[in-house]
Amino acid sequence: MTKLLKTLHNWIGFIISLIMLVVLTTGIYLGGVDLLKRLDDKGQTYAELTHEDKAEVVAQALALYPDASGVKLPTEQAPYVEAYSREESTYLSTELEKISSVARADNEVWRFIFFFHRNFQLSDPGKHVNAISAILATVIMFIGLYLWWLVRKGFRWKNTLPKNTKNTALIKSHIQLGLIFSVPLLIMAISGAYITYGVRGSSTLVDSREKPVLAQAGDWEAQIVAAQKIWPESELVSVSKPRKEEVGSYLYSLGFNGDNALGLQQTDTIKIDLLTGKLDSAQTFSDKGLMYQLKYAARFLHDGARMPTWYLLILIISSIVGTFMVSFVIVTFARKEILGRMKTRTALRLRKADV
Repeated sequence: MTKLLKTLHNWIGFIISLIMLVVLTTGIYLGGVDLLKRLDDKGQTYAELTHEDKAEVVAQALALYPDASGVKLPTEQAPYVEAYSREESTYLSTELEKISSVARADNEVWRFIFFFHRNFQLSDPGKHVNAISAILATVIMFIGLYLWWLVRKGFRWKNTLPKNTKNTALIKSHIQLGLIFSVPLLIMAISGAYITYGVRGSSTLVDSREKPVLAQAGDWEAQIVAAQKIWPESELVSVSKPRKEEVGSYLYSLGFNGDNALGLQQTDTIKIDLLTGKLDSAQTFSDKGLMYQLKYAARFLHDGARMPTWYLLILIISSIVGTFMVSFVIVTFARKEILGRMKTRTALRLRKADV
C-alpha cells in the first residue's frame, strides 16, 4: 500500500504540478494586485462617520453618479468613497470630491490573467480541468502528509530552504514547506474545487418577521438611517442598487460587516424597497443557510477578497511557497523518471550494439 501511495503521489503529483504552476503564479499576481489596492489609501485618512453622515454620503453620491450600481463607504481598509458600476469606479473623498477614476477597460491584463487562472481561457472545459486538478491536489497533499507521518522525524528547519540543487535537497525542502504551509494550501485547493462543484444555495430562512415601513418613500437618506438602527453595532459598508428593476418595486441592498467565525466582511444584508420605504428583509450571515454560507465562504476563503489583509497576505505567501514546491517536484521528477529512464535506455542500446 505504501509503495502504491508513493507511486500515485509521484506520478499524479507531477502531472498536477504542471497545472498548479500556472494556477499558483497567476494567483500570486491577482492577490498582489488586491494587496496593492488595499495599501493605496488614495491620500485619505480614515475617520469614522455617523449613521447620518453615511446616509448623506450615499444619497449625494448616487445623485452625483446616477449610473452607478452602488456606493462603497469608507472603512479602515479603504478610507474613501467608491461609486462603482460595471464600466467604471470613481473614488471620492468623504466630502465627495473626486480623487480618481478607473475604467474596467483599463484592467484588460487583470481580466486576462483572472480567466487564465480560472479556466486557462478555455471556458467550461478549462474550468473543469482546474477544479479536477484542485481535487487531485487535495488528495495528493493528504497522501503526502500520510507518507511523512509514517517516517516522521519531527521538524527540521534547516531543510526548509534547499542547500543546493540536488534532488535530495529539493525533496527535503518540498516536504518541509509542505508541512508548514499544508493548511493554507489545502484551503485554497478545497475552496477552489467547491467554487466549481459545490452545492449552491440561497437563504433557508422563512422570514415571517414584521416588515414595517422604515421611512418616507423615495428618501434614500432617511431609509438608510432607519435601516442602520436595526443593527446599530454593525458597520454599514455598502449600498447596492438592484441588478434588475421590477415594475412597482425598487429593492436595494445595504451590506454590513457583522460578526462571524471566519471574519468575512459584508456578510449581513438589509433590503429595502425605495418606492415604499418598506423593509423587505434583514438577514445576518447565520440566517442565510448552510449551503449559502459554504458558497460565500469558499469564494472569499479562496481569494481573500472579503477577508482581512493578514489573511490575503498568507494566501500570497502560500502561493509563492507552493510555486517553489511544485517547481521542485517538476525538476526532481524530470531528472529521476524522465531523464533517468532515457539514460538507462541509451545505456541498454549501447550494450546491445557492443554485443
